[in-house]
Parts: sequence; C-alpha cells; structure tokens
Amino acid sequence: MKFILLKPTRADIQAQFALIKRSFNGVKNCKAEFDITKELVLSKQASMYQVIGKGVSVRFIGFVTDDNDYLILALTGKGLVNVAPYIIDAVKSQGYRAIKYHTVRTGMTAILRSFGFVQTEATEHDTVMSLYLEGS
Repeated sequence: MKFILLKPTRADIQAQFALIKRSFNGVKNCKAEFDITKELVLSKQASMYQVIGKGVSVRFIGFVTDDNDYLILALTGKGLVNVAPYIIDAVKSQGYRAIKYHTVRTGMTAILRSFGFVQTEATEHDTVMSLYLEGS
C-alpha cells in the first residue's frame, strides 16, 4: 500500500475535498462537520491521505487529539477492509495511544469490530469506536 499525503497547497485540493465529502452523508450537521474538517486540513491541524494499492483507493483525514489519540475525521473509498491493517500499523508506529472513529453506519461498526475496535461511546446520532494500541 502506498500512503500519499494530500497537502493543503495542492492545486487540486478542492477536488480532493469533494471526493471525501461523501463520508459525511448521514452525519448530523453534515455541512458544518465537513466545513470544520476541511478547515482543519487547510490550517494543517489535520492531515488528508490517499492510500492506494491493488483494488484499494481510500482517502482519510486524521487529527491528533490532546490525549495522543488518532481521530479519523473522515474516511471513504474502495477497499477499506484491505487497507485497514495498514492504517492501523501506520498509526501504531507513530506511538499514538488509540485510534478513534465516529460512525453513523452499522456496517462500519461491524467492520471496525473485526479489527479489534470496541464501542466506547454512543449517542442518538453516532457511535464512537476505539482501538487501544499496545504499549499505550
């Protein structure tokens, strides 16, 4: 798998945002959430990546919290099940305490559980799934 940092200075950054925007479908206040996430990338407080490989093209935006957790703010694309172990290994290698992901999709919750994520919070709007990394 090849990880590509999609820098906010790219000429096609707005097209990249358009491609990841679908990950906000079904999210309460999706426009505001998307706009906040976009601003975090543009201000370099969060990073956007594309991961490509055989049968895989996934984009995600990650943010490091004050608790040293890696919060995935948005995730979309083809081949998520195939790329998930690579994302987990990449995050783990950076020494983060946990990976966290908020989802409104029950299918995503099931996929994340298959990789060891556990539900740590739930609201009427979303579920927070967390994977606590060894040594943290």
